Amino acid sequence: MAGASKAWSPGRDVVRAEALSLQAKSEARLEPIVWGLFSLGGFITAFLLPVVILFLYLAVPLGVWPADRVGYEAMAALMADLLVQLFFLLLIAGSLFHGMHRLRHLLLDAGLESADAWLSFVLYGAAVIGSLVAFYYTILIHMPLPFP
Repeated sequence: MAGASKAWSPGRDVVRAEALSLQAKSEARLEPIVWGLFSLGGFITAFLLPVVILFLYLAVPLGVWPADRVGYEAMAALMADLLVQLFFLLLIAGSLFHGMHRLRHLLLDAGLESADAWLSFVLYGAAVIGSLVAFYYTILIHMPLPFP
């Protein structure tokens, strides 16, 4: 009978609800961290990245900004400052986490719900690896060595 399969079974619903609530609790631990990185990256990508692109790549060829301000010597002196290094690290890492979070949800909306754990691991792992590479290039390379 078609109606027999739709019969309400309170025991089965309760067990399923408990399993879903345990899964939701384990996922809820990382969600604020991921959401914070996503919002940080969104702010950086929307407000700060266009300004950096404007000054470094558009203003000089258009003649609005002097070329000696973005030359090698000027940029090397600028990158010697720890705050500038942290700015570029946050610029790169925040944009990576924002982009990977958006890409993950785009792929989930496209129908890859079954691969959510794999997508999270690969995409957020790529953001972490990219952030570590950015940390290496922005901070570790420009730090003075403790020995002569």
